[in-house]
Amino acid sequence: MAGIGFRLQKLFQEDYFSSRFKAYVFAGLVTAGPWLIVIVTITLIQWLTTQFIDISRQENELFTLSVAYCFIFSQVIFGIQQLVVTRYLADLIFENRSKEIFATFIGMTKLTLAIASVSWLLFLWFSELPFHFNVLILALLVTINLIWVMFLFLSAAKFYQAVAYSFLSGAVISIALIVWMGFNVQMFTFAEHSLSFFLLLGFTSGMIVTLFGLLLSMLMTFGEKTVEGQFSYLSYFDKYPSLFWTGFLYNAGVWVCNWVIWFGPGGSSLFDTFLYHRIYDTAVFLSYLTIIPALIIFVVSVETRFYERYRIFYGNVNEGGTLDEIRKAKEKMQRVLRQELERLFRSQGVFSLFVILFIGYLTAFLSFDDEIISIFRFTAVGAFSNAMVLIVTLILLYFEDRRGAMYTSIMFFSLNLILSLVFLPLGYEGYGLSFSIGSTASFLFAMVRLAVFIDQVDYHAFCRPHDRSHKQERLMFSKVGRWLNDRRFI
Repeated sequence: MAGIGFRLQKLFQEDYFSSRFKAYVFAGLVTAGPWLIVIVTITLIQWLTTQFIDISRQENELFTLSVAYCFIFSQVIFGIQQLVVTRYLADLIFENRSKEIFATFIGMTKLTLAIASVSWLLFLWFSELPFHFNVLILALLVTINLIWVMFLFLSAAKFYQAVAYSFLSGAVISIALIVWMGFNVQMFTFAEHSLSFFLLLGFTSGMIVTLFGLLLSMLMTFGEKTVEGQFSYLSYFDKYPSLFWTGFLYNAGVWVCNWVIWFGPGGSSLFDTFLYHRIYDTAVFLSYLTIIPALIIFVVSVETRFYERYRIFYGNVNEGGTLDEIRKAKEKMQRVLRQELERLFRSQGVFSLFVILFIGYLTAFLSFDDEIISIFRFTAVGAFSNAMVLIVTLILLYFEDRRGAMYTSIMFFSLNLILSLVFLPLGYEGYGLSFSIGSTASFLFAMVRLAVFIDQVDYHAFCRPHDRSHKQERLMFSKVGRWLNDRRFI
């Protein structure tokens, strides 16, 4: 949990404006930097194609959808292991077994490659694109999945600058390749979809540069390495199944509304391969840009004021503090958490409201359709609530309320799916409602769960059973992990 906090706390100790500004910039770099770099890169690539290349709208959409599909489904694939591995890494660091981290990285990488390859085979079954184009999509899907894996491990190692620099280097390479291709466009028009293929190749090349930058940082970070027990972390799927459901269902819930609406009125199919809804997908994309302030404020709030009170409270619990000391630490922690959440909700709420009210003026020069603006006003509310669901879920996990986090993710996914199906016959009149209502209801549920849990946090710290002796122990994933560890060829 300390992570970025040490750097932020140092900046906040200096009592002048520039240091606090640096703290927020640093938090933004960690939370949204790579994401924004990728978005800016794609935007620049699309703009450059209009300057150098006479490319049709369909070919441009083919490039955009190929990238979008790889990012969307890589996020879902990554969510399968994300929280389980994060917990395993935290325990390794706590138990001074850091040399096993690299082996875990190798094991997670292998399993991620296997899941990504199976997903691509399913895509290949329905794809009508040329085989070489499908192979390039596989390369990008694998690359993005491995970037997420390395992102997780480098974050655990607190090597945040390497992440940002690697993404920035990849962006420069991608743009440089597109510019070079623009000046030599006659070389790239010899086959079907050749222009979109080379656009995708340029972007993928940049992502591969990012991947190798992160890999180099990985090798530099973990000095003592071992490759023994690469799949031992699978035992945590037996130990903490709720973490699997929390990570997987949340990431799937983020996109399930899009998947349903792709089949609704206005949905399209590109080259009988990619399903999409141009208007709804654009509105959702714009709405997610509005929640960047919430992510930055959350990191700064949690890793500075709240973390200090959290550490003091559990320090008293674990190290024999008196009852009076524990009660005072609990009250201070509750007060600071309430203050920081209120500040977060207020700041992000005002920003989202401002964007909703003035979106028509803000996008006038971009000539967006009226339908996009109308749907955006609903999806912006959904994005706000989605960000709050993520934040409250993470706080629940800080307090070891894994069951509460899992229930929140189940509700988030289920409501978004069910309401999307219910509102689908309404067409454009219902688009955005399911995302808005489902996310908001899940947010309210998570807040109630957090309020009840925090009120009894001392009871949970002392009296909640932390073992599973009364239940039948799960061993399936543990056995699979041991079997894979014994297979040297894997």
